[in-house]
Parts: sequence; structure tokens; C-alpha cells
Amino acid sequence: MEVVEEETYKNWSRSHFESHFKCDLLLNNLCESFNAAILDGKDKIILSCLERIKMYVMLRMASSRSACQNWRYSVGPRIFKIIEKNKLGSSQCIPRLAGEKLYQVSHIYGGEFVVDLRAKTCSCRRWNLCGIPCHHAISAIFQRCKNPIAYVDDCFKLETYMKAYEPVIHPIPSMDQ
Repeated sequence: MEVVEEETYKNWSRSHFESHFKCDLLLNNLCESFNAAILDGKDKIILSCLERIKMYVMLRMASSRSACQNWRYSVGPRIFKIIEKNKLGSSQCIPRLAGEKLYQVSHIYGGEFVVDLRAKTCSCRRWNLCGIPCHHAISAIFQRCKNPIAYVDDCFKLETYMKAYEPVIHPIPSMDQ
């Protein structure tokens, strides 16, 4: 219990997460996924283990590059699905223009939220944390007759995805050749 008390809230509570990371998850399974991918090479000598890691990363990069060729929108299918779900939720919101791109959004079941389209923030913090417009924000975006995809953080856009997977890890022949 002392460890929890010693640690700051920003490590344990979503309400204290910093918003510039665009990730609202409390747990990150990146290490677990990587360890599972290299499991069969962990008991090998270091050179063999590194070769397996290189092979895994090379195949993963190539697979990710080709996957985005099938995207139908400027964001990936998972992000598009979240936006579609939030569009449905936006019908339960009433946006009221307060300033140039500032809105007071009322939810029909109670609750008032401040949406700033310029800063890409909502007082519910969902948009701030994950970079995808929440249903409050989408209601304000719709009032401006704009596309919610344009308000998604750049880290989820096709162009950014392609840049991330652009580098090619070149194949290497075996040492006996």
C-alpha cells in the first residue's frame, strides 16, 4: 500500500494522465506482445536471437505497410469505427456556440461539457487523452458541417502511419553464402 501512496496520481488514475501522449490505456501490452513474438528465440545464442528479432520486425513492417493500402479513409479502420460509434452518441448532445470554435454541449441525460474545436479538447477529457473526437465534440463538429475525421489527431492519419512504416529492414543472407 505504501507504494501506491508514494506514487503520484498521474501513474495510477486516468483523470491525471497527460494528454499529449494520445493514449488513454492504463496498461500497455507492447512488452508482452514483443516477448511473445520472440519467445522461440530467447533461448538461442545472442546472434540467433537478434536474427529472429530482425526477421519479426522486417515482416511486421512490410505487413503494416501493405495493410494501409486497403484503408478506405484517411484514418485506419479501427479509428473509423470509433468515430462512427461516437457519431451515434452525438445525437444525444445539444451543442451551443459560445465563441468562434468554442461550444457548451449539453447531454440529454444531464451533464454540461466544454468543447474547444481549435484546441481539440473536451472537458470530458476523452478527446484530449485519445486524440479521437468524443460524441460531445462530434456534435459541435456537425453543427459546423465539418467532417469529424478532420479533427482526429495526426498520429492516427494514413500519412503518419505510412511514414512510421516507410523504412525498410533489408534482408541479409546467411553467413555461409
